Amino acid sequence: MNEKARGALTLLVFGLIAVAAFYGSRYLQSARDAYTRVQASADCDLRAGPCQQLLAGGSVVFSIEPAEIPLMKPLGLAVVTEGLEVAGVMVEIRGLNMDMGLNRTTLVRGGDGRWRGETILPICSQRRMAWEAAVQLETEGRYEVPFPFHTTRP
Repeated sequence: MNEKARGALTLLVFGLIAVAAFYGSRYLQSARDAYTRVQASADCDLRAGPCQQLLAGGSVVFSIEPAEIPLMKPLGLAVVTEGLEVAGVMVEIRGLNMDMGLNRTTLVRGGDGRWRGETILPICSQRRMAWEAAVQLETEGRYEVPFPFHTTRP
């Protein structure tokens, strides 16, 4: 094999190693970022008040205020955990019957043990929109607790 062919082969091998390293690191990152999803409670109605979901060793209570959950107005999000050591809480709100884009809020721990944040839901072309507030908890493990709700456009 001549010098030129050997150089091309070396470059190809290093290129393949770089591509494998890039995709391998992305795979490991996504595996590290994965949440264990808990089954949603069938009797949850966030419009009626806070909802509680049992979790291994504790519970999560989630609420949205105001209770009528208006569109295009600030909404207060609150999470209370019991029996869990929580290092961080994030709420990701997803449109279920239409993609409404990314709506992710990092909650801040309050002095009363509650985690609080604020978000705004966009107006949708559908009169009734189904949503899911996925509460993501950083504990000894990583858990995602879904809380379904709906909004109606006047």
